[in-house]
Amino acid sequence: MMVGDSSKFERLKEDLTGESEALSDQIIAWRREFHQFPELAYEENLTASRVAAALSAMPGIEVVRGLGTGTSVIGVLRKDIDKPALVLRADMDALAIQEETDLPFASCFPGLMHACGHDSHMAALLGAAKLLSTRADELERPVIFLFQPAEEGKGGAKRIIEGGLFTTFNISRMVALHFWPMMPYGHMKTKKGTITALSDRIHVVIEGAAAHAAAPHLGVDPTIVAAHVLLGVQSLLTREMDPMEAAVITFGQVEAGEAYNIIPQTAHLWGTLRTFSEEVRDFLQGRLEEMISLVAKGHRAIATVEYTRNYPSLVNDEELTEEVLRLGSLFFGEHLVEEMDQPILSGEDFSFYSLKVPACFMLLGTGSELGLHHPRYDVPEELLPMASAWLAFMGLVL
Repeated sequence: MMVGDSSKFERLKEDLTGESEALSDQIIAWRREFHQFPELAYEENLTASRVAAALSAMPGIEVVRGLGTGTSVIGVLRKDIDKPALVLRADMDALAIQEETDLPFASCFPGLMHACGHDSHMAALLGAAKLLSTRADELERPVIFLFQPAEEGKGGAKRIIEGGLFTTFNISRMVALHFWPMMPYGHMKTKKGTITALSDRIHVVIEGAAAHAAAPHLGVDPTIVAAHVLLGVQSLLTREMDPMEAAVITFGQVEAGEAYNIIPQTAHLWGTLRTFSEEVRDFLQGRLEEMISLVAKGHRAIATVEYTRNYPSLVNDEELTEEVLRLGSLFFGEHLVEEMDQPILSGEDFSFYSLKVPACFMLLGTGSELGLHHPRYDVPEELLPMASAWLAFMGLVL
């Protein structure tokens, strides 16, 4: 199809939307199954089996399991077409969060939850696969449905690439959709060039000396050192960084001690750094390693910093993203599609794919006031059929 043929696109949009609405009960059922049984990175065994079973029941789709990591699932439609394939990707893993939604299909596993919408991403992609499997004769290139484990900081995309994604399949383009809260309901946004921050992991270990709580002078309290480290890190951002540069350092996990009346031997801090600049990353990594060690030494403790360069920035291909924006305007309506002015500080391992082939990552607004990774976060289920239709639309025309 030619991009300029708007009447064909309008008919295709209406047909896919209608077909997707007819599948809405099944798409929502898939989502609820995934939501009820969340699994952490590289442990998505039940999830992978459910995805593989659903794909296997769709005519014309060949299922490949275990590429790069044991829980990956790939569906291939029309591999007989001798052209480079388009990949549609969904992430699979859940988070270590205790769910508080009170949904009738809430997580059955204590301490685990789909709080980032990956359950909905998988359901929407299965819906798109179902739609496209019934229209396989209309495809102009193969379409690959990639269900990727371990997006949440564990680099599943990197493992799949190392496992041979681009040597096993001839791929020319990749796209991914992420439901996004605090963005207007049903609006689609994306951005040419850099769209997400690079995302690194920080682990600080502080070694003090254990002592009785009533005799603190006989020990070295690592929790006091940890407090000074947390405050010192924030001063790096507010007093040593150019305020025109974007950077965030957040420590979301702090652990020390096992009893209320004992000064512990060790404290652990786990955190993340987000920025768009390699120079800022280099500066802050160096200063973290230097400052934390000196703060600990000043308090008679020893600190080590394990700094892991985790995800690069996700860079959307300009030509592909322009095409997605143009098609999105036809599918959603011009008033619901917008190019973002600035990137977001979230990390996303779809970035690894964007280093290899032209890629486009896009956001679909849920209108929710609760952010990602919140224990009450929920994706409105009425958005799922629309997302399936949009993914299928791209599968036919990109």
